[in-house]
Amino acid sequence: MSQIKYFFYSIMFLFCLLLGPVQAVAALTAQLDRERITEGETVRLTIEAAGQISTMPDTRALEQDFEIAGTMSGSRVNIINGKMDSRTTWTISLIPLRSGQLTIPPLQINNEYTPELTLQVVAASAGNEPDTAAPIFLETSVDKTDPYVQGMVRYTQRVFFAVNLAQGSLSEPEHENMLVRKVGEDREYTTLRNGRSYTVIEREFVVFPQVSGKLVIPSAVLNAQIPEASNRQDPFFDRFFSSTRPVRLRGEAITLDVRPRPDQSKSPYWLPSEAVELHETWEPEDSQINIGEPVTRNISITALGVTGEQLPELKLTDPEGFKLYPDRAQSRTQNQSGTVQGEKTLRLAYMPTQPGKHTLPAITLHWWDTATDSEQVAKLPERTVEVLPAAGQQQEDVATNIPGVDYAQNRSTQQSTERAGSQLFPADRTGRFTGSPTAGDSGWFWVALLFATLWLITLGLFWRVRRMQRMQLQSDGAEKPPFEELENARQARKRFLAACRGNNPQQARHFLLKWAACHWHDSPPIGLDELSSRLNDPAIDATLTQLDRVLYQDNQESWNGRELAKLITELPKTVHASKDKRGGSALPELYS
Repeated sequence: MSQIKYFFYSIMFLFCLLLGPVQAVAALTAQLDRERITEGETVRLTIEAAGQISTMPDTRALEQDFEIAGTMSGSRVNIINGKMDSRTTWTISLIPLRSGQLTIPPLQINNEYTPELTLQVVAASAGNEPDTAAPIFLETSVDKTDPYVQGMVRYTQRVFFAVNLAQGSLSEPEHENMLVRKVGEDREYTTLRNGRSYTVIEREFVVFPQVSGKLVIPSAVLNAQIPEASNRQDPFFDRFFSSTRPVRLRGEAITLDVRPRPDQSKSPYWLPSEAVELHETWEPEDSQINIGEPVTRNISITALGVTGEQLPELKLTDPEGFKLYPDRAQSRTQNQSGTVQGEKTLRLAYMPTQPGKHTLPAITLHWWDTATDSEQVAKLPERTVEVLPAAGQQQEDVATNIPGVDYAQNRSTQQSTERAGSQLFPADRTGRFTGSPTAGDSGWFWVALLFATLWLITLGLFWRVRRMQRMQLQSDGAEKPPFEELENARQARKRFLAACRGNNPQQARHFLLKWAACHWHDSPPIGLDELSSRLNDPAIDATLTQLDRVLYQDNQESWNGRELAKLITELPKTVHASKDKRGGSALPELYS
């Protein structure tokens, strides 16, 4: 029995000897895999301690100068000559937040601290030459830094890499006061930098600033995985089992000094462009038409360096002798080499209201030439059209305007001739052609009256059935907007009124158009001008015009949104007829 106890105590003693190092912590060691890196690259901090330790390092002290990309831990146990050696290792991947000489502060594990380390981070901005040893870097550039408001800026991103990329992603420029559009597909080519060959991926955008003043295009961010350097000499092993490390690079943030609309531009709209052209076709091409026949005018507007939504809606009125019926304008944007081209087509139908010679007015479009920095005018000429009266109307006019003939006397003669002529037909037995109604005439009258009554009853029943079908559709909810759209409209209206109370013109315009888009989800207004035409209120039109002017000009002019919030509290359920009569959407501004 005593031997069993002795054996048991021996086992417990050995177990305690093995368990002791689990909680004991020897001096901690720490090292970096590199002491000098380029900004955006990652560095690995390796910490090692004797024993089996479950506690993780306290890394909060690193967050001041680094972003922690990941943390791994592991342990190993070696038995050499009967002696057991256990180790715990932590590997922390760090991305520097700035360049310069950075300090890795001591990190605490239980009651021990790691030694302090130093790391040199070399700046790698787009404006400087990259480090000759950098395997990957990023450049950003613009073609101009002083554009006009709503003018186009070409923005280019280039990624240079001399190693294979396992994966990568590049952020696109975003800003609440910019409209950004990607142009074309990515280009890939090779180039030499500092005697080293690089593969380049180039991506182009066009940026349209929506407010004047200082505007910053934020830094582009590249996240990628690149192969990690290895000391192994086996190319086969490196090919199939090579590891990667993450890198994060930031491009240069570019500041734009956006110029406001020039004072000498007096047009009701603002169109900065590199080139503008107007074209038109007529249907029919003949300058003579008959009354009742429409004249169709097809107009196309093309502008370089703007989107189709930027092209204005022309303000048109009824010309003398015609009624104007315009169709809804169609807009589109085409990508070209390093730029975009906006296109808009309009179809105008002129319906003559009186015969004679009439002139259809010329159409002018004012625009600002960004290449010559001057105002230009594109124009379509006027056209004279001769409207001929209808054939029957022309004969009647000739008969009533014969010189020397008394119309009243002619009418009297015609009536007497009709009475005399009626006597030329002898009366038959039924008296059909006599002056007084007979029994046969009375029968036909009642038959006709019966059929007319039945026809009216049929029309009434058809109208009632169609009306009940429409009411049934509405009761079933087919015509009602979904709950999500109603909720979005309520939220947009709430934020619009809050922006008005806070006197924030950019947000007021943004949420007003968002509210209108939820309200008219089938055909949302593109800009304030079209919204004004739908609301059809002179007071609202004046306040929206003032808001438009404030957004175009410098930020120095203050804006009070109380009047706009007072005038627009609810949107109408129907669109005023004048909107359709004057032709679709108005100038779709771009700023938001």
